[in-house]
Amino acid sequence: MKTQSPPEVVIQLRAEPAQFSDVRRTVATHLRAWGHPALVDAAQLCVTEILANVHRHVAVPECEVRLRVLAEAGAVQVSVADRSPVLPVPCAEPDWEAESGRGMFLIAATADRWGVLPTRGGKLVWARLAGSPT
Repeated sequence: MKTQSPPEVVIQLRAEPAQFSDVRRTVATHLRAWGHPALVDAAQLCVTEILANVHRHVAVPECEVRLRVLAEAGAVQVSVADRSPVLPVPCAEPDWEAESGRGMFLIAATADRWGVLPTRGGKLVWARLAGSPT
């Protein structure tokens, strides 16, 4: 008997702010279709913050967004792979007066778990969100 793979979507894009709203819409559409509407806001925030870091800090902003349902009941993961080996450094407490520097702090506060993995030629930043499917 063949088991079905959990749902997954992959988006190739250039991390430009004009594209972020399309990515957020795609995330929302898929999470709702997969029965995870309660995770839409958190997933949209996480993917936007990661993409903003790619836009701001990566010389070649070509990247891959991946959204998938995990085998764990009710968990989804959003990840962004880019071409920079430089790992993000989260602040324990960001400067709330500054115009930037809060992205990884927000991800850490929003996601149940998050991390970064070095890859060949870059890195993968991921955020895992747990919830109950409806």
